[in-house]
Amino acid sequence: MKNQNKQYKRRCTFIIVIFIFIITVYVLRLIDWQIVNGQKYFELANKNNIFTVKTEPLRGEILDANGLPFAQNVLEYNVILDRFAINKEKENEIIESLIILFKKEKEDFVDNLPIEIDKKTNQYLFLKDKEAEIKELKGKTRLNLNSYATANDCVEKICERFNYTNNKDIELKRNVASVKYGMLASGYYQAMNTSYTFAKGISTKMLSIICEKYQDIAGIRISTSPKRELVNSDIIPHIVGFAGKMSLEQYEQLKNNGDYTIEDFVGKSGIELSMESYLKGKKGEKKLEISKDGKLLDAFETISPEPGKTIFLTIDSNLQKSTNASLEKYVKMAHAGAGDCVAGAAVVLDVRDFSVLAMSTYPSYDAKKFLEDKSYNEAISKNRTIPIFNRAINGTFAPGSTFKPLVAMSALESGTITDKDTVTCHRIYYYPGSNFTNKCLGNHGAVPLRSAMARSCNVYFSEAGRRAGINNINKFCRNFGLGTSTGIELKETLGVIAGPEHSRKIGSIWDNRITIKASIGQADNLFTPLQLATYAATIANGGHRYKVHLVKKITDYKRQHVFFENKIDSPELICESGISSNNLNIVKDAMRAVATSGTASMFSGYPVPIAAKTGTAQCTGSDHTLFICFAPYNDPKIAIAVVIEHGAKGFASKGVAKDILDAYFLKK
Repeated sequence: MKNQNKQYKRRCTFIIVIFIFIITVYVLRLIDWQIVNGQKYFELANKNNIFTVKTEPLRGEILDANGLPFAQNVLEYNVILDRFAINKEKENEIIESLIILFKKEKEDFVDNLPIEIDKKTNQYLFLKDKEAEIKELKGKTRLNLNSYATANDCVEKICERFNYTNNKDIELKRNVASVKYGMLASGYYQAMNTSYTFAKGISTKMLSIICEKYQDIAGIRISTSPKRELVNSDIIPHIVGFAGKMSLEQYEQLKNNGDYTIEDFVGKSGIELSMESYLKGKKGEKKLEISKDGKLLDAFETISPEPGKTIFLTIDSNLQKSTNASLEKYVKMAHAGAGDCVAGAAVVLDVRDFSVLAMSTYPSYDAKKFLEDKSYNEAISKNRTIPIFNRAINGTFAPGSTFKPLVAMSALESGTITDKDTVTCHRIYYYPGSNFTNKCLGNHGAVPLRSAMARSCNVYFSEAGRRAGINNINKFCRNFGLGTSTGIELKETLGVIAGPEHSRKIGSIWDNRITIKASIGQADNLFTPLQLATYAATIANGGHRYKVHLVKKITDYKRQHVFFENKIDSPELICESGISSNNLNIVKDAMRAVATSGTASMFSGYPVPIAAKTGTAQCTGSDHTLFICFAPYNDPKIAIAVVIEHGAKGFASKGVAKDILDAYFLKK
């Protein structure tokens, strides 16, 4: 018992000694702070603070082949809230006063809250077609509300979270909630040196008012930044695309790939998206000297931002304008005859390197209006013809008789037919040993390849395809760029090659008798206009399939130093066609006959000799009409593919091609 008491006393003594030691250390430290070095620490506490903020680079510009701008930068003024300087107790009051001012001057502030006020009921409602934003708003990283939470619940949760208590003006309450939510979503509250962009692109009048009215209020400043401006925005909107504020999904993808923040401006579609890594640039840094009462005393750059690269496209704007105008004209003409014809696409490639000289889709739209005019945006979005859909690279169509040159090459290369062999046509072709048939529009009698191509004889090509076999046909499809990637910088649809492989994918069994349907461009064959142009260009240049590209070169922002260039004399080879030059020339000659004495004889007297193939593809509604060609025949420069949806007759697709040839060769 005595031993236990002694042990207890020793422990108590030890604890008391430790306690006295800790108290002594704290006392000595306080003496050092307040007496020994008191003046030193007082001076440090009263010194100005230096904060580091990121500065935005100029986004790279997008130009056509001759330097005509499509996307460029202009300077704009923004209103910035700095967390490290603003009076935390008056933050809500400051935001409220800014909103009232902006409403009075009829100017916009950054407002991304997917909630509006129903004017009839004076209640908060979620905006239509904003499901993703609403889900993000209620999510765990934002308001952490149940999925069934109402718009009113969301506004109340934001106001409660940030101690905003104004319940008299529901519009002002909603707008303050929007700003506070924007600050939360941007990461404004995660660190002391963060800033929030309250308004972008303010007018010179508002600039003057802000500078005068808020000059003595800490935490509000004016900054300049580049604003993305789309120019010539109705020429190639599907290709250039547009940029905008980053979505949460994009942020998750990009947050570990460079210095992105959720507030950043990034590519959303087209070249703006696919060339994001070149266009982005690198952020700089600026030091802000803030007085002890939160006023900005000085700002100086420590790291200069590095502007993005300038992208020169291969597009010739003059040729593109001509293609756009012609496509619109002929679609409207075809519509007069076939009421369901409302759309089409055309592609022009340089056969020497497969650069895209023009790529048109109709109907189209004005990208700048689409982004800036709400009523225009709604009209385009609701248009049943889907103007924002790029038919040239994402629309897929049965090739019809434009597929016949490929079948001819497959049969010639496999040795199952020669250019001298004839096939007798009496309108109907019967697959040997069955009643499986194809019909022909003519009664051509015994025809060799050249005549069969000129007259587009279904019987001849049914037999040629049967002899060549579907595996040979499929192999050469890929070699010529059909049903496979062309390599273009934009996201493209791959299409479908009819055959055993595709049948397995869709859970069916291929029947070799279907080969005769595939041989005249029917069955499951579906290709994009870009693939058809690639196919025509590969025939034209002797069987070399190059990578299709829209980017001519990439330079520094000032366009003085070239970092990358697709040179016309050194194109990137994707593959060789596998067709001998002799067999290729036989098919090219047959395509020449199409233009001189066949289904495209309207070109027989054209000043520039062309080789071509017409096509009509059966579908629900009026037939699609297609046309492929290259010119000049003896020294090809360009290849063209035109598809008119439900065009019914071939005049429309041939008419577009003629206008393109006129613009390119005759400068009309």
